[in-house]
Formats: sequence, structure tokens, C-alpha cells
Amino acid sequence: MNRLTCSVLHVARFVLEARTALSIGSGGADGVYDHPIVRDANGLPSIPGTSLAGVLRHLWANDHKNDPSSANRLFGYQQGNQGEASHLEVAACALQDSQGQPVEGLLLQAADRSRLERDWLLSAAVKTREDPLFRDRVRLNHRGVAVKTGKFDRGLLAAGHRFSGELRLWTETREDLDWRALLGLLADPRLRLGGATRAGMGAMKLISLHTGCFNLRDPVDIEAFQRLASGLGSTAGLSPCDPASLPPSGVAARTLMIELVPRDFWRIGQGNESLGGSEKTPDLLPKLEPIVTWSNGRAVAGTRFALVPGSSVKGSLAHRTAFHWNALNDKFVDDPGVDVTTWDKSEHCPGVREIFGYAKDHDTASGPKPTATGQAGHLLIDDAHIEITEQDRCQRVQAMIHNSIDRFTGGVRNRMLFTEELLYKCPIPLRITLLPGINKAEATAQRALARAIRDLCEGRLALGAGVTKGHGSFTGTPDERTRDWLKAQEEN
Repeated sequence: MNRLTCSVLHVARFVLEARTALSIGSGGADGVYDHPIVRDANGLPSIPGTSLAGVLRHLWANDHKNDPSSANRLFGYQQGNQGEASHLEVAACALQDSQGQPVEGLLLQAADRSRLERDWLLSAAVKTREDPLFRDRVRLNHRGVAVKTGKFDRGLLAAGHRFSGELRLWTETREDLDWRALLGLLADPRLRLGGATRAGMGAMKLISLHTGCFNLRDPVDIEAFQRLASGLGSTAGLSPCDPASLPPSGVAARTLMIELVPRDFWRIGQGNESLGGSEKTPDLLPKLEPIVTWSNGRAVAGTRFALVPGSSVKGSLAHRTAFHWNALNDKFVDDPGVDVTTWDKSEHCPGVREIFGYAKDHDTASGPKPTATGQAGHLLIDDAHIEITEQDRCQRVQAMIHNSIDRFTGGVRNRMLFTEELLYKCPIPLRITLLPGINKAEATAQRALARAIRDLCEGRLALGAGVTKGHGSFTGTPDERTRDWLKAQEEN
């Protein structure tokens, strides 16, 4: 298909919502934070067209492995002196204001600039440029403790923000199967944008979709195309399309849904804002994040929600999966020749390496040793947010007083009293997406993962801080599909 012979233009305008926090990096540090998010000329967070196009191409290539040239034909390519322009045009996605209208163009006039101040959603988004939301991250070693110089942070945009975008595809005919399949990727659960997608961020949800088709050799279609407004928020002249009617991907991902019910107290992360009403702010606080919620197409200013990062669940599951993989393969720490400092690392656990992925550069027992390539994991764990209402605070938020103990005498250290704020029996909705493509040779990998999930559901795997004090123990209730999958792994 030659681009010069393509006269039919397919147009789609859509609205994407960040189901979890979004972290599309700008590509450099700002001197304070390691990974600031990308912004447009108005200082508002943005989704570059290249980011969306790259993810769509990756998903398309995975779905069409039997036709390697398919991605080149649709998205274009450049190989030496050979190449072809992309048939797909992807516009940068613009942030919506609290009324559901995208902010497009450079706001230079005083009236336009005042829009950023009047609208609470845009005002809050601009303020995060100087005082950004961010996640503290730390790399863990095989003992589950922080690696030296492994501390970093990542800027983010709170979950719930919406973006308006546009896709255009040039084809030779009106009925084009590639176009329908491409639109289906917008509603695919694998669609994740930005960084840390394997740590819970970047999950997107397709809210609305409007499409149109114009044959630019037909005078009637030319006139209809000329009447089409250029704004991303304008849908006049386009037909609504139900996201549920889009064709499913040829590569089905498995979604595991589990409701974790704490046995008593838990706390994950370290925040800076208290949920309780005590006079003195506790020293140790749960991590809180704001969420934008929508009602009838209007954004609602919500309170901060208690956060359970996907990375906190992923790390625990990875270590327990390594344990079960070694046990299933008769590898134990007391066996002769086993190095206890590396026995649960990815190079010794192909199952963990296959499911959870690995970095291009990683530490070995002899020091840093670069690998040829890295690989993203097949496991996606979404961030979970727990709403704590005013009525719940009296029962769900509790402060616990601790004394620091002298490790030599076993007595209380002078003036070392501190307080910890904990959440009491607040359920956590856990959503895990298991991507296809795991090597069949690693049949024990999924069984080890299933056993790790079962440990979590049966209270044998704790999450968060204070696990040595009895905190973070849960009982889990999987949904029917998850129960069937867990049972099938034990029977394999």
C-alpha cells in the first residue's frame, strides 16, 4: 500500500483517563527531582504523540507476530536508505479542564491565562510544576533491603486526569480492518503509557470515542471534511463509537482480581499528611495521593486517598515467587555449592526473570555486569487507592505509640518515643494483569506465582511496614476467574 494512493482518511477523536498515576518523563532531571513529567508550553501535563504512537506500535507488533512487516506498513520505518512514512498520524493528547474541555494552543492572552487560574483542575496541575507529586522509589537487593545509592524519585500526574487525543489513518478503502484493530488497542487493558508501568503506573481507560471516514476524492466527503472542526474536543461530524463494541485484541491478557482484607493494622509507604485528628502529627504516616473523580462529565475535587503502590505488592510477590520456584525445582539454600547471597536473583531463577522482567544492567555477586538486553515483565500490578471518609476515620485510622528499644540493653531509649498512624481493616482491591507470552519451558513459573498469590491470600505473605510487629497480614478473596486460574496452576 503506497501512501500516495491512499485517499481515504479515517479520523478518531477520543478521551483517555489515567486509571492509575501517570508518569511520562521529560527525559532529564530538573536539579531537584530525578524524573519530572513532560509538560506542554502552558506548563500543563501532556501526552506526546510519540509516546502514544510508540505504545500502539509495540502492541500492534505483539499482536501481529505472524506478519512482521505489518507494523512497518502501518507505522512506517527507516532502514538505511530504505523507508516509508507512517500511514498513521497521532496528535499530542491535551489535558482536559474540570468541565471536560481540552486545553489547546498557547495561552498568551490575559483572558486565556486567567483560565488556568479560575479552573481548579488546571490551577492544581500548573502548581505541580513547582511542587510536584512524586513517588519515592528504592532498589532492593536479594535480602530485601535498600541498595546503596539505589534511592530515586519519579514525578507523576494523579490518577483520574483526562486527555483528549486524535488518530488519523490514511487507507485506500473505507472498510479497513487495520483501522478497527487499531481502535481496539485504545481500549486494550495492556495500554500503559509512561514509565513504571510494571510498578502500577500508566494504566489508561478509554472513556469516549468518535470516528469518521472521508474519501478525499469524493466532493461530498471533501465538503464534510472541511466542516470538521480542528479542536480535539469537537465531535461534530463524527459518529459516536461504543468502546465495548471494539474488536478484542488477538492476544488476550488475564486479569486477576483479589480483595485483600487486613486482619488488623497496615501501613504502606511514608506520607506527610495525617488522616487522623490528633493534636500532634504522628511521625510515621501512610502514603496519600489525590485522585480526580468525574460526575456527569465534570471533574470533582476529591480528597486524598490512601495509596497502595503496585511496586510494593510486586516486590513481595517477586521474592516469594523466587522461593517457590526454587522449591519446585529442588533448589535449597543448604545445598552444597549454592550461593545464599544470589540464590533468589533472576539469573538463578529463570521463572522470576520471565514473569517479572529484568533490567539491562543489574548487580551480580562480583559487581555490576551489563547484560545485552533487558526485558519487561509479563506482570502488571495496578496501584490501589482506598478512600477514607470522615465517617470512617474514627474506626479506620488509629495511632499507635512506640518506644525505641536499645539493642544492647533491651531497655527503652531516653526521649525516643514516636507515634505511627495505621489503617485498620481497610480492604485493598488488588488488580493483577498477566500478559501472555510466557515461555512454555517455564511451566513452573506460573505455578510458583500462583503459590505466592495464595500465600498472600492466606496470610503467609505480609505487605508494607511493620511486618515484624504483626502488621500487613491479609486474607484474600479472589473472584471466580482468579480462583479457576489458581486451581488450574496447581493441577498442571
